[in-house]
Amino acid sequence: MRKVFVLIILIAFAGCVPPAPKVVIGPEADFQHAALSVKEKKFHEAIAAYRKIAADAPQSPVAADALFEASYLQTFYDNPQKDYAQALQGFEDFLKHYPGHVKAPDARNWRVVLKTILDARKENDRLNQSIEELKKLDIRHEERRRK
Repeated sequence: MRKVFVLIILIAFAGCVPPAPKVVIGPEADFQHAALSVKEKKFHEAIAAYRKIAADAPQSPVAADALFEASYLQTFYDNPQKDYAQALQGFEDFLKHYPGHVKAPDARNWRVVLKTILDARKENDRLNQSIEELKKLDIRHEERRRK
């Protein structure tokens, strides 16, 4: 009787064994590693990893997200090495390769914002150059006036 009871208990609890953890390999594992780098604020490393995924496995289910994340991290507030020009190029590549992706509208928005920022920077540089030229002209004018 005792053997029957033990057998019933074993059968009842056989379904309670947790499944073995799923081992992730390939681009998905690289994507998880890159996401961990972001959490650790290793942005340069994460960007490189995301770009590698997108370049080496463009048909992977995570390739589009990797390309988007690499571009996004170029604009990330906490990234001390932001590069808006690189981000813009990344979002344009994303839209070229994955125009129907769920994140495509976000990439289009980023593209507009980044173009606006970069254009404003160019205009700011142009205005600063004009100011410097006006300062030089004013100095020359003042020197002539003193003579």
